[in-house]
Amino acid sequence: MAMVAERSPEVSNALRDEISMADARVGQTLVSETNLVRVWHITLAPGERLGFHKHELDYCWIAITAGQSRSMFADGTIVETRYQPGDCKVFSFGKDETMIHDLSNTGDTTLAFTTIEFKGSIARRDQ
Repeated sequence: MAMVAERSPEVSNALRDEISMADARVGQTLVSETNLVRVWHITLAPGERLGFHKHELDYCWIAITAGQSRSMFADGTIVETRYQPGDCKVFSFGKDETMIHDLSNTGDTTLAFTTIEFKGSIARRDQ
């Protein structure tokens, strides 16, 4: 996995509005949910975008296909990433910490991920 970050000079009002309305649906399809985890699938065709969403739970994503993406974060940071099948990244959040971003497929192949949210992270942070 290769990542390059840059800072966007300015976030438009339309994007600010979208960021403020970000919800906790961190994938396109919820495929499983238990007391411990939520499992999501994301499949983006070339040029397709998953809008701004908010991560509140610790989570990981696993790349199913090779490809490349671009994500903008709420602070205007833009990250370009190249993936290989099996690439994985884990995120952990502190109390009251969240992350808002979008995801665009900037490659010429379908980009697919599985995202797993760890519901127990809320209880751990509340202790």
